[in-house]
Amino acid sequence: MASDLFEKLADLPVPPVPDAFDRSLHDRINTRLLMGQFLDLGMRGCGFALVHFARALLGFFKLTVTGKFESGRQDGSRPAP
Repeated sequence: MASDLFEKLADLPVPPVPDAFDRSLHDRINTRLLMGQFLDLGMRGCGFALVHFARALLGFFKLTVTGKFESGRQDGSRPAP
C-alpha cells in the first residue's frame, strides 16, 4: 500500500523553486536566531552578571562595616596542610 502512494507521488509534477526562496528563508532564520541570542543574553547573561556584581557589592559593604573578610566558599585548589 505504501509503495502505491509513493508511485502516485512520483508521477506528480513538482513546481520549480521561486528565485527569492533562499534569500527570504535565510533572512527569516537569521532574524529569529539573532533575536534568540539577544533574549538569551538579556535573560541569562545580564542576570548572571547582575547577581554576581550585587554579591560583590554586598561583600564590599560588609567588609567596610565590620572590617572582617570572611570567605565562606573556596572554589579551586586548597593549600596543602
